[in-house]
Amino acid sequence: MAEIKIEGLRELKADFAEVKRRAGEGSTRGLQEAGLEIVAEAKKNLNQNKTNNTGTLRASGKVQTDREGVDAGFFSNGSGEGYASYVEYGRGPTQKAGQIPLRTTLKAWVHRKLGVPYGKELETATFLIARKIHRKGTKAQPFFAPAVKKFEDKISEVVSKFIDEAIG
Repeated sequence: MAEIKIEGLRELKADFAEVKRRAGEGSTRGLQEAGLEIVAEAKKNLNQNKTNNTGTLRASGKVQTDREGVDAGFFSNGSGEGYASYVEYGRGPTQKAGQIPLRTTLKAWVHRKLGVPYGKELETATFLIARKIHRKGTKAQPFFAPAVKKFEDKISEVVSKFIDEAIG
């Protein structure tokens, strides 16, 4: 019976594990970099689309990293769930009273965009606009999807660059 002995297998496995770890770190850094570029472009789109009235949505754009991966986007920061998606995709009419837009969020928009002074007039205008949104919805004003599309080819380049640098 013949016996085969492979020397250095333990070291080889350790080397592969190190390459895997470094490649993972490089891909995370690459995704973070690509995410920052996408968010910056989306913020630019918000300004160009004139959908950056109060700055709340723009300020919520960021890149988040955790054990699950890297997320780039616009995350709720007190302005209410779905705000970014309502701007991006629009909002259809709703049937339930609980789906009327938050008037506190809308009030700042009405004041700045329409120039309605604070007081009863602002309360009335905000109520009427909220009711109209509830009944008719809003149109889509894409800002994030165009940014992703613009950088989709560059994402793999950026990630590859960071992986190459990490495993060098």
